[in-house]
Amino acid sequence: MKRLLALTMAVIMLLCLAACGKTESGDTGKDTSDKQEEAKYTLLNEGTLTIGSEIGYPPFEQYADDGVTPIGYDIDLANELGKRLGLDIQFINTGFDVIADNLGVNYDVIISGYTINDDRLEQMLFSEPYIDNFQAIVVRADSELTADSLTDINGHSIAFQKGTTTDEIVDKLITTGSVECTSAANEKILTCFQQLANEEVDMVVCDSTVANVHLANNSDAYKIIFVDESSPEQFGIGIPKSNPELQKAINDVIKDLKEEGFFDELNSTWF
Repeated sequence: MKRLLALTMAVIMLLCLAACGKTESGDTGKDTSDKQEEAKYTLLNEGTLTIGSEIGYPPFEQYADDGVTPIGYDIDLANELGKRLGLDIQFINTGFDVIADNLGVNYDVIISGYTINDDRLEQMLFSEPYIDNFQAIVVRADSELTADSLTDINGHSIAFQKGTTTDEIVDKLITTGSVECTSAANEKILTCFQQLANEEVDMVVCDSTVANVHLANNSDAYKIIFVDESSPEQFGIGIPKSNPELQKAINDVIKDLKEEGFFDELNSTWF
Protein backbone atom coordinates (compact mmCIF):
# COMPACT_ATOMS: atom_id res chain seq x y z
CA MET A 1 0.00 0.00 0.00
CA LYS A 2 2.80 2.41 0.91
CA ARG A 3 4.60 1.50 -2.32
CA LEU A 4 1.47 2.24 -4.37
CA LEU A 5 0.95 5.58 -2.60
CA ALA A 6 4.58 6.61 -3.27
CA LEU A 7 4.27 5.68 -6.93
CA THR A 8 1.06 7.71 -7.27
CA MET A 9 2.68 10.79 -5.70
CA ALA A 10 5.68 10.50 -8.04
CA VAL A 11 3.41 10.44 -11.11
CA ILE A 12 1.53 13.53 -9.86
CA MET A 13 4.79 15.43 -9.34
CA LEU A 14 6.01 14.57 -12.86
CA LEU A 15 2.75 15.81 -14.36
CA CYS A 16 3.04 19.09 -12.43
CA LEU A 17 6.61 19.62 -13.56
CA ALA A 18 5.66 19.01 -17.18
CA ALA A 19 2.79 21.50 -16.94
CA CYS A 20 5.04 24.16 -15.41
CA GLY A 21 7.51 23.80 -18.25
CA LYS A 22 4.91 24.86 -20.84
CA THR A 23 3.77 28.33 -21.86
CA GLU A 24 0.11 29.15 -22.45
CA SER A 25 0.66 28.49 -26.15
CA GLY A 26 1.74 24.94 -25.34
CA ASP A 27 5.40 25.46 -26.36
CA THR A 28 8.14 24.57 -23.94
CA GLY A 29 11.07 26.76 -23.02
CA LYS A 30 11.39 30.47 -23.80
CA ASP A 31 8.25 32.61 -24.06
CA THR A 32 7.63 33.24 -27.77
CA SER A 33 6.34 36.74 -26.99
CA ASP A 34 9.81 37.84 -25.91
CA LYS A 35 11.80 39.64 -28.64
CA GLN A 36 15.16 38.19 -29.41
CA GLU A 37 18.03 40.51 -28.61
CA GLU A 38 19.16 42.17 -31.84
CA ALA A 39 22.55 41.11 -33.17
CA LYS A 40 25.27 43.65 -32.38
CA TYR A 41 27.34 45.11 -35.19
CA THR A 42 31.03 44.33 -35.31
CA LEU A 43 33.95 46.77 -35.48
CA LEU A 44 37.60 46.30 -36.41
CA ASN A 45 38.58 47.87 -33.09
CA GLU A 46 36.11 47.57 -30.23
CA GLY A 47 34.73 50.92 -29.14
CA THR A 48 36.06 52.78 -32.20
CA LEU A 49 34.46 53.51 -35.56
CA THR A 50 37.31 53.54 -38.07
CA ILE A 51 36.55 55.63 -41.14
CA GLY A 52 38.14 55.53 -44.58
CA SER A 53 38.27 59.02 -46.09
CA GLU A 54 40.23 60.90 -48.73
CA ILE A 55 41.06 63.98 -46.68
CA GLY A 56 41.63 66.47 -49.45
CA TYR A 57 38.15 67.07 -50.81
CA PRO A 58 36.78 70.34 -49.42
CA PRO A 59 34.21 71.09 -48.17
CA PHE A 60 33.60 67.46 -47.22
CA GLU A 61 36.98 66.63 -45.76
CA GLN A 62 40.25 68.52 -45.53
CA TYR A 63 42.95 69.28 -42.99
CA ALA A 64 42.81 72.41 -40.85
CA ASP A 65 45.65 74.93 -40.96
CA ASP A 66 47.63 72.76 -38.54
CA GLY A 67 47.86 70.10 -41.26
CA VAL A 68 46.73 67.41 -38.82
CA THR A 69 43.13 68.02 -37.74
CA PRO A 70 40.45 66.82 -40.19
CA ILE A 71 37.60 69.27 -40.75
CA GLY A 72 34.63 69.43 -43.10
CA TYR A 73 31.05 68.43 -43.73
CA ASP A 74 31.72 64.68 -43.56
CA ILE A 75 34.02 65.11 -40.57
CA ASP A 76 31.24 66.83 -38.60
CA LEU A 77 28.84 64.08 -39.64
CA ALA A 78 31.28 61.35 -38.60
CA ASN A 79 31.92 62.95 -35.21
CA GLU A 80 28.20 63.26 -34.53
CA LEU A 81 27.69 59.67 -35.64
CA GLY A 82 30.33 58.50 -33.20
CA LYS A 83 28.76 60.55 -30.42
CA ARG A 84 25.30 59.07 -31.03
CA LEU A 85 26.66 55.51 -31.19
CA GLY A 86 28.89 55.98 -28.16
CA LEU A 87 32.04 55.29 -30.17
CA ASP A 88 35.41 56.94 -30.62
CA ILE A 89 36.24 58.06 -34.17
CA GLN A 90 39.41 57.34 -36.11
CA PHE A 91 40.03 58.55 -39.67
CA ILE A 92 42.22 56.66 -42.13
CA ASN A 93 43.34 58.94 -44.99
CA THR A 94 43.39 56.98 -48.23
CA GLY A 95 43.43 57.52 -51.99
CA PHE A 96 39.92 57.85 -53.37
CA ASP A 97 40.57 55.56 -56.33
CA VAL A 98 41.33 52.63 -53.98
CA ILE A 99 39.07 53.54 -51.08
CA ALA A 100 36.62 50.69 -51.72
CA ASP A 101 39.37 48.06 -51.74
CA ASN A 102 40.10 48.31 -48.01
CA LEU A 103 36.56 48.62 -46.67
CA GLY A 104 36.20 46.10 -43.86
CA VAL A 105 39.96 45.57 -43.85
CA ASN A 106 41.48 48.90 -42.78
CA TYR A 107 38.27 50.71 -41.82
CA ASP A 108 34.69 49.95 -40.83
CA VAL A 109 32.98 52.48 -43.11
CA ILE A 110 33.62 54.95 -45.92
CA ILE A 111 32.59 58.56 -45.30
CA SER A 112 34.14 60.57 -48.09
CA GLY A 113 31.67 62.38 -50.34
CA TYR A 114 30.82 58.90 -51.60
CA THR A 115 28.17 58.60 -54.29
CA ILE A 116 25.70 55.73 -54.16
CA ASN A 117 25.62 53.93 -57.52
CA ASP A 118 24.89 50.48 -58.91
CA ASP A 119 28.52 49.40 -59.25
CA ARG A 120 29.30 50.27 -55.64
CA LEU A 121 26.10 48.64 -54.42
CA GLU A 122 27.44 45.37 -55.81
CA GLN A 123 30.47 45.73 -53.53
CA MET A 124 28.98 47.14 -50.34
CA LEU A 125 25.97 48.32 -48.39
CA PHE A 126 25.10 52.01 -48.12
CA SER A 127 23.44 54.12 -45.50
CA GLU A 128 20.45 56.22 -46.36
CA PRO A 129 21.61 59.18 -48.51
CA TYR A 130 22.36 62.41 -46.69
CA ILE A 131 23.00 64.95 -49.45
CA ASP A 132 22.17 65.51 -53.14
CA ASN A 133 24.82 66.29 -55.72
CA PHE A 134 25.21 66.92 -59.47
CA GLN A 135 28.03 66.97 -61.99
CA ALA A 136 29.35 70.43 -62.85
CA ILE A 137 31.74 72.05 -65.32
CA VAL A 138 34.02 74.79 -63.98
CA VAL A 139 36.17 77.15 -66.03
CA ARG A 140 38.37 80.16 -65.29
CA ALA A 141 36.48 83.33 -64.51
CA ASP A 142 37.76 85.05 -67.66
CA SER A 143 36.92 82.12 -69.94
CA GLU A 144 34.46 82.59 -72.80
CA LEU A 145 33.56 78.89 -72.88
CA THR A 146 29.94 77.86 -72.40
CA ALA A 147 28.19 74.51 -71.96
CA ASP A 148 24.67 73.15 -72.22
CA SER A 149 25.54 69.54 -71.36
CA LEU A 150 28.45 67.39 -70.24
CA THR A 151 29.18 66.54 -73.87
CA ASP A 152 30.34 70.13 -74.29
CA ILE A 153 33.69 69.05 -72.87
CA ASN A 154 34.24 67.82 -76.43
CA GLY A 155 37.38 69.32 -77.96
CA HIS A 156 38.70 70.67 -74.67
CA SER A 157 41.26 69.66 -72.08
CA ILE A 158 39.68 68.70 -68.77
CA ALA A 159 40.75 67.71 -65.27
CA PHE A 160 38.91 65.50 -62.79
CA GLN A 161 39.63 63.30 -59.79
CA LYS A 162 40.44 59.60 -60.14
CA GLY A 163 37.98 57.03 -58.86
CA THR A 164 35.04 59.43 -58.68
CA THR A 165 31.73 59.18 -60.50
CA THR A 166 33.07 62.00 -62.68
CA ASP A 167 35.88 59.67 -63.72
CA GLU A 168 33.34 57.00 -64.66
CA ILE A 169 31.13 59.45 -66.57
CA VAL A 170 34.01 61.00 -68.54
CA ASP A 171 35.44 57.55 -69.34
CA LYS A 172 32.08 56.44 -70.70
CA LEU A 173 31.73 59.57 -72.83
CA ILE A 174 35.18 59.02 -74.30
CA THR A 175 34.99 55.26 -74.84
CA THR A 176 31.57 55.49 -76.52
CA GLY A 177 32.87 58.19 -78.87
CA SER A 178 30.46 60.80 -77.53
CA VAL A 179 33.33 63.22 -76.97
CA GLU A 180 36.98 63.64 -77.84
CA CYS A 181 39.01 65.50 -75.26
CA THR A 182 42.34 65.58 -73.48
CA SER A 183 41.85 64.46 -69.89
CA ALA A 184 43.97 64.73 -66.76
CA ALA A 185 42.93 62.32 -64.00
CA ASN A 186 44.39 63.48 -60.69
CA GLU A 187 44.67 62.01 -57.21
CA LYS A 188 43.34 65.22 -55.64
CA ILE A 189 40.57 67.60 -56.66
CA LEU A 190 42.75 70.48 -55.46
CA THR A 191 45.28 69.55 -58.17
CA CYS A 192 42.52 69.84 -60.77
CA PHE A 193 41.68 73.38 -59.74
CA GLN A 194 45.36 74.30 -59.62
CA GLN A 195 45.76 73.06 -63.20
CA LEU A 196 42.77 75.15 -64.21
CA ALA A 197 44.22 78.26 -62.55
CA ASN A 198 47.57 77.62 -64.26
CA GLU A 199 45.81 77.33 -67.65
CA GLU A 200 47.02 73.75 -68.04
CA VAL A 201 43.43 72.64 -68.71
CA ASP A 202 40.30 74.36 -70.01
CA MET A 203 37.79 72.85 -67.61
CA VAL A 204 37.36 70.98 -64.34
CA VAL A 205 34.52 68.46 -64.12
CA CYS A 206 33.51 67.66 -60.53
CA ASP A 207 30.71 67.44 -57.99
CA SER A 208 28.52 70.53 -57.89
CA THR A 209 28.83 70.67 -54.10
CA VAL A 210 32.60 70.93 -54.44
CA ALA A 211 32.39 73.39 -57.35
CA ASN A 212 30.10 75.68 -55.35
CA VAL A 213 32.59 75.95 -52.50
CA HIS A 214 35.57 76.60 -54.79
CA LEU A 215 33.54 79.31 -56.50
CA ALA A 216 32.51 80.85 -53.18
CA ASN A 217 36.11 80.94 -51.99
CA ASN A 218 37.62 82.01 -55.32
CA SER A 219 34.92 83.94 -57.18
CA ASP A 220 37.57 85.95 -59.05
CA ALA A 221 39.29 82.80 -60.30
CA TYR A 222 36.50 80.40 -61.35
CA LYS A 223 32.94 80.19 -62.60
CA ILE A 224 30.48 77.35 -63.13
CA ILE A 225 29.13 77.09 -66.67
CA PHE A 226 27.00 73.96 -66.35
CA VAL A 227 25.32 71.83 -63.67
CA ASP A 228 23.73 68.57 -64.81
CA GLU A 229 20.53 68.66 -62.78
CA SER A 230 19.03 65.97 -65.03
CA SER A 231 21.16 63.32 -63.32
CA PRO A 232 21.09 63.81 -59.53
CA GLU A 233 23.48 61.83 -57.35
CA GLN A 234 23.35 61.12 -53.63
CA PHE A 235 26.12 60.65 -51.10
CA GLY A 236 25.96 57.87 -48.52
CA ILE A 237 28.14 55.97 -46.06
CA GLY A 238 29.72 52.78 -47.43
CA ILE A 239 29.44 49.73 -45.16
CA PRO A 240 30.66 46.13 -45.65
CA LYS A 241 27.99 43.70 -46.85
CA SER A 242 28.91 41.48 -43.92
CA ASN A 243 27.76 44.12 -41.42
CA PRO A 244 24.05 44.88 -41.96
CA GLU A 245 23.67 45.51 -38.21
CA LEU A 246 26.04 48.48 -38.55
CA GLN A 247 24.04 49.75 -41.52
CA LYS A 248 20.87 49.68 -39.40
CA ALA A 249 22.54 51.48 -36.49
CA ILE A 250 23.87 54.19 -38.82
CA ASN A 251 20.53 54.59 -40.58
CA ASP A 252 18.77 55.03 -37.25
CA VAL A 253 21.16 57.89 -36.42
CA ILE A 254 20.80 59.51 -39.86
CA LYS A 255 17.00 59.39 -39.50
CA ASP A 256 17.22 61.18 -36.15
CA LEU A 257 19.67 63.76 -37.50
CA LYS A 258 17.41 64.58 -40.44
CA GLU A 259 14.42 65.03 -38.13
CA GLU A 260 16.44 67.28 -35.83
CA GLY A 261 17.68 69.55 -38.65
CA PHE A 262 21.33 68.56 -38.23
CA PHE A 263 21.97 68.43 -41.98
CA ASP A 264 20.42 71.86 -42.48
CA GLU A 265 22.98 73.18 -40.00
CA LEU A 266 25.81 71.40 -41.85
CA ASN A 267 24.67 72.92 -45.14
CA SER A 268 24.68 76.39 -43.61
CA THR A 269 28.15 75.84 -42.14
CA TRP A 270 29.94 74.33 -45.12
CA PHE A 271 28.07 75.64 -48.17
